[in-house]
Amino acid sequence: MIRYVRKIFASLLFALLFMGIAFSVAIWFFGPLLKLGEWQPFGTMFAQIMWIIGIWVFIFVVLITRWLLRRRREKKMGDEMVADDDDDEDDDAVKQELKEMRARMKDALKTLRKSKLGGRSIYQLPWYVIIGPPGAGKTTAIVNSGLKFPLAEKLGMKALGGVGGTRNCDWWFTNEAVLIDTAGRYTTQDSDEEADSQAWNGFLKMLRKFRKRQPINGAIVAISLSDLSMQDAQQRKMHADAIRHRLKELREKLGVRFPVYILFTKADLIAGFSEFFENLSREDREQVWGFTYKFKKGKKAPEPMAAFDEQFAALLNQINNLSLERLQQEMDPQRRGLISGFAQQIASLQSVAKEFLNEVFQEDRFSERQLLRGVYFTSGTQEGTPIDRLMMGMARTFGIGRQAIGTGSGQARSYFLKRLLDGVIFKEAGLVSADDKVARRYKWFVRTSVTAALLAAAAIGALWGFSFVGNKDLIATAAERTQLYDQLAKNVPTSPIEDVDLTQIVAPLDLLRNIPGNPAQGDTETPRELTYGLYQGEYVGNEAALTYRNALNQMMLPRLLLKLERQMQGNLNNPDFLFESLKVYMMLGLQGPMNDTLVTEWMRGDWMQTYPGEGNAQLREGLMNHLTSMINQPMREIALHGPMVTQIQTLLAETPVSQRIYSSIINSPPAKALPAWRILEEGGPLTSRVIIRPSGAPLSEGVVGIFTKNGFYNVFLPAALDVSEQLRSENWVLGERGEDLSDPNALTRIARDVLDLYYTDYIDAYESVLGDIDVKPMGAVSEVVDTLNVLSGPNSPVAKLLKSVENQTRLTQREAGVNVDGAVEDVAGFAGSELFDAQSVRTQALLQVLASSATSAGQEAPPPEGTVVEQRFEWLKQFAVGVEGAPSPLDEVMNKLTNLYQELNRLSISGGSANLGGGAGTELQLLLGRMPDPMKRWVEQVTSGSAGATIGGARAALNASWQAQVLPTCNRAVNNRYPFFKNQQADIPIQEFARVFAPQGLIDKYFQDNLMEFVDTTGSPWRWRRVQNQELGISDSVLLQFQRAAEIRDAFFLSPGLPVVSFDLKVLNLDPNARRVQLAIEGQILDYRQNQPAQDVPMQWPYEGGPTQVVLEPKRRNAENSRAFEGPWALFRMLDAAEVRRTQVADRSRVIFNIGGRIVSFQLRAGAAYNPFQLSALTNFRCPSSL
Repeated sequence: MIRYVRKIFASLLFALLFMGIAFSVAIWFFGPLLKLGEWQPFGTMFAQIMWIIGIWVFIFVVLITRWLLRRRREKKMGDEMVADDDDDEDDDAVKQELKEMRARMKDALKTLRKSKLGGRSIYQLPWYVIIGPPGAGKTTAIVNSGLKFPLAEKLGMKALGGVGGTRNCDWWFTNEAVLIDTAGRYTTQDSDEEADSQAWNGFLKMLRKFRKRQPINGAIVAISLSDLSMQDAQQRKMHADAIRHRLKELREKLGVRFPVYILFTKADLIAGFSEFFENLSREDREQVWGFTYKFKKGKKAPEPMAAFDEQFAALLNQINNLSLERLQQEMDPQRRGLISGFAQQIASLQSVAKEFLNEVFQEDRFSERQLLRGVYFTSGTQEGTPIDRLMMGMARTFGIGRQAIGTGSGQARSYFLKRLLDGVIFKEAGLVSADDKVARRYKWFVRTSVTAALLAAAAIGALWGFSFVGNKDLIATAAERTQLYDQLAKNVPTSPIEDVDLTQIVAPLDLLRNIPGNPAQGDTETPRELTYGLYQGEYVGNEAALTYRNALNQMMLPRLLLKLERQMQGNLNNPDFLFESLKVYMMLGLQGPMNDTLVTEWMRGDWMQTYPGEGNAQLREGLMNHLTSMINQPMREIALHGPMVTQIQTLLAETPVSQRIYSSIINSPPAKALPAWRILEEGGPLTSRVIIRPSGAPLSEGVVGIFTKNGFYNVFLPAALDVSEQLRSENWVLGERGEDLSDPNALTRIARDVLDLYYTDYIDAYESVLGDIDVKPMGAVSEVVDTLNVLSGPNSPVAKLLKSVENQTRLTQREAGVNVDGAVEDVAGFAGSELFDAQSVRTQALLQVLASSATSAGQEAPPPEGTVVEQRFEWLKQFAVGVEGAPSPLDEVMNKLTNLYQELNRLSISGGSANLGGGAGTELQLLLGRMPDPMKRWVEQVTSGSAGATIGGARAALNASWQAQVLPTCNRAVNNRYPFFKNQQADIPIQEFARVFAPQGLIDKYFQDNLMEFVDTTGSPWRWRRVQNQELGISDSVLLQFQRAAEIRDAFFLSPGLPVVSFDLKVLNLDPNARRVQLAIEGQILDYRQNQPAQDVPMQWPYEGGPTQVVLEPKRRNAENSRAFEGPWALFRMLDAAEVRRTQVADRSRVIFNIGGRIVSFQLRAGAAYNPFQLSALTNFRCPSSL
C-alpha cells in the first residue's frame, strides 16, 4: 500500500495537480498583495480568475502533450520493431516468410494497443530479457510458465517472431510483462561472432532508444542443468564468460543497474526429480524452488555469491525434511531409491553451480557489481533421460559403466515457474535503477536541483522577509515623522501670520518632505530591499505628499508673500526692485503666469542676504528644496495686498518704460550668466606683476558680461529690439496701467531709448576700468627692471589690455561664428552697415523696422548699432591700431619702453646707478604730449618709478624695501629677546635666528642684493664706497649693524640652514670639597672625578635636546649643589651665569662656576675663527629703524 501511495505522490500528474491547486489558492488569497513596481498582476478578481484558468490550461496542455508524446514514442518503437531492413535477402521464400512475419507483428502490436494490458501500454509494462546458451530451455520455460498471453487466442501459445531490428528475438507479450527471448547465439556468439555481436548491439541500441529511463527491468539467465552436468570445466567457463560479457554489455550499453535472476532449467533431468515432486498439486508446482537474496541498495549490497552456500544449504535442508515424508508415501523400491538419493543429487550440484556462478559474477576493478537477486530451479516439461550425477562421478573415478536410470514418464507438467515470474521477478520491476555512475550523477543533479530550489525558496523568503521588515520600518518611520511634525507644527503660527522667519518652518517641512515615498524628493531610487511586491512607499508617500503640499501652502507661501510686501514697502524709491519684486509677488499670488526660474533666483538672492555665510548653507538649501516643491505643485490662492499693489503699479507707471526694460535685461538670468571681461584674463598671466587697481578691486574682475560683444549681440540687442515681446510678457505686472502696445512708433522709440541707455553704461564701464588701472609701484632697481621687462615685452599686459578694450568697443564688427540665435553669414547691404553679416534673422528684421521708421520720418538711415560706442573710443583705435600698413603709436611707445628697459638693465648688471634723466627716459618724456590718457598716466608712472634707479632715489627705495621686507621680521626676532638682550626671559627661536642671520637670510640677502656694491668690506669697520662720485647718504651707524650681522652670520653659520657651533670643554680645576662634577649641555655629558686626567670633550650647539646644567658631588645640605638652565639658548645663559675670562689664545676661554662656595673651572675652545661665546656683536646688534 505504501508503495502505491509513494508512487502516486511521485507521479507527474500528482505534482501538476498539487502545483495547480497551490498556485490557485495563492493567487486567490494572496495575489492582490503582490505588486511589481506599478504593475499589480493580480489586482482584480477578473485578473485572478484568468491567471487561475491559465494555470489549469497549462497543466492540461502538459498532460495532453505528455500523452501524445508517449503515443508517438510507442508508435515509433513499433515501427522500428517491424522496419523493413531485409532487402539483402535473395531467397523469395524467405522474403515471403519475413513479409508474413512483419504483418503478424504489426497486427499483434495493434491488438496489444487495443487490449490495454490491464490499463497499461506495452511501453509501460516491465520488459525482461531472457539470455542463455542454445538449448537452455528458455522458450519451454516461458510457454509452460502459466502466464496469460493476450495474443494466445489469435496466434496460439507461441512466440511472436521478431522482424527488422529484432529479427532474431522472440517476443512474448503477457498481461504483466514483455519477455524478450533472445537467440541463444547472442549469448555464446560462437557461430558468427561479428554478425552475432552486431545484431546483439543493434538490439540493445533499440532498447536504449525507445525506453531511455528503463530499457529493461531485469535479465533472466537460463542455464540448463544438463549442460551444467555434462560439460567439462573448460566448457562451463566459456559459457560463464559469455554470459558475464552479455550482462556487462547490457549494463554498459543500457546504462541501468538491473536485477539478474539465475534459472537452472531442466531440473527434471536430475535423477529422482520426477519421483520426488510427483505428488505435488498444481498450486505446489507453481511455488518458487530456489532462494532470493535480501536486497540492499548502493554500496551496502553484498557480493553476489556471498550467501550462496548458506542459501543452498537451506534449500538442501528443506529437501531432506521432505524426503522422509516422500519415502513413507512411496512403495516402489526403485522409486524409493531415487527419492532417497535426490537430496544427494542436488547437493552434488552445489560446487558446480557455485563455480559456474562465480565465473559469471566475477568482479574486477573496471566493471560495476551485478545485482544478483536469486538462484532458482525450474522445469518446463519432463523430457529426456535423467542424469545420475553420483553414478557419473563413480564412473569417472573407477572406470565403470553407467547404469541407465530410465526416461521421464507421465504427463508433462511445469514446475516452479509461475509464482517465480509473476510473484517474484515481475513484482521487482521497480528495482531497476540507473547505473552507479549515472545514478551518482543523477543523485548529484537531484541534490543540486533540490539545494538550488531550497536556496531559491530561502532567498525569496529572505527577500520577502527583508522587504516586510523594511516596509514595516518604513511605515513606522513615516508615522514617527508625521507625529513629530504634528508636534513641531503646533509651534508654527499659521493664521494669522505676522512673522517672516523661515527658520522655524524648515524642520517640520523637512520631516514631511523626507517621509519615504514622498514624490517631492525627486527621482530617488527606491531601495531594492523594500520592493519584491511588498513596497508600501507609494501609499505612504501619496499621503505624505498631500500633507506636505498643505503645509507648504500654510507655512511657507504666506511668509514669502508677507516678506515681499515688507520689502516692496521699504523700497518705494527703487523702481527696478519694485518691478521685479511685484512680478514675483503676483506670481506667488497666482495673479500672473508663473516663471519658475525667476521665482527661484529671486528667493535664492534674498536668502543669501537674509541667511548669509557657510553656516546657513544647509538652511538655504532646505528652503530652496521646499520652494521648488511648492511651485511645482498646485498652490493655494492667497488674497494679495490690493492697495499696496495698486500703489506700486502707479509708481512703476511713472518710471520710463525704457529704463524698466533696460534694467530687466541687464539683470536677467541670461545676462548674469554671461562670462565677464576680466583684466587678469585679457592682460595675460604677467598682469599681476606690473598692474594694480587704485580702487582696491581685484584684477580678476573687470566688466560684466553684458557689456561685451558677446553680451551685446547674443543677449542685449535681441532683447532690446524685441520691445513688444518684452512688454507683452511683462505688461501684466502693471495691470491697467500697462503700456499701450498698439502704437508701433512708440515701440520703436522705446527700443531706441533702451539702446541709448546701454551705450552710455557700456562706455562708462570701459572708461572706468581703464581709469582704475595703474602701473605697480617700483622700489629697488631690480623691480624697475622687471617691470619694464614685462611692460615692453611681446606679451605686455598694457598693450594687450588696450587692444582688447579696442576690440570690445568696436561694436559694429563682431567676431565670426558667435551667434546664439542662429547666424545668417555673409549677408550684407543693410543701411550701409556691416552688422547685418552676423545677425539672426529675427534681429535683422527688428533692425530693419528701426531703419524704416527713421527713413519714413524723413531722416537719414541710422548708423549701424554700436556706432556710438565705437566713436567714443575712436582715440583708442587710432592709438592701438593706427593706420593700416604703418606702425601704431602704441608700437612706438613699446619701442621706447624697450629702450628704457635695456638701459636700466645694463646699469643694473654693471652695478651702476646713473641718472635716468637722459637717453630712453628723455625720449619717453617727449612722447607724453602725444599720448592719450590712460597711456600717458601709465608712462608717467613708469618714468617716475624708474627714477628710483638713480642714486638720488636709491636711498628712498632701499629704505622703503628695508622697512617693508626686513625690518618687521627683524624687530620681532631681536627686540627684547635673548641673547641680544641679556636680561630677557624670552629666547629668540633657533629657526627665527637662522631666518634673520643665516647666509641668504633676511639681512644677508638684503645686503647682498641692495648694499653690497656700495660698501667696502675689506677693512674694519666697514666703509661706504663712493659710486660715480656720489654717496647713498646712509649713516655709518646703520652700516655698523650690517657688519655686526655679518659677524653673527660667520660665527654661527657654516652654511645656509640652522646655526651650528662646535666647541671643546675640559675641566681645569675642581674644588677640593667636590669629588665629582658633571656638566650636561642638551644631553651631551662631561663627567669628571677628582684627580683623574682631564680630557677635551667635543660638543655641539644646538644639539638633540636635554638638560643643560652643572652638578657637583657630593651634595651638601642647605647649600647649592647644581645650576640648571632651560631653553634653546641655555648654553649661553649658563656662560652668562659663570665668570668667563679671556686667554692669550683667541679661541680659548676660561669658564669659572661658583656653586655654593665650591669652585670649578673649565676650558672652552671654540671651533671657529669667530668665537660665538665672546661675540660682542651678539649683544650690541639692533635692527636699524631706517636707512
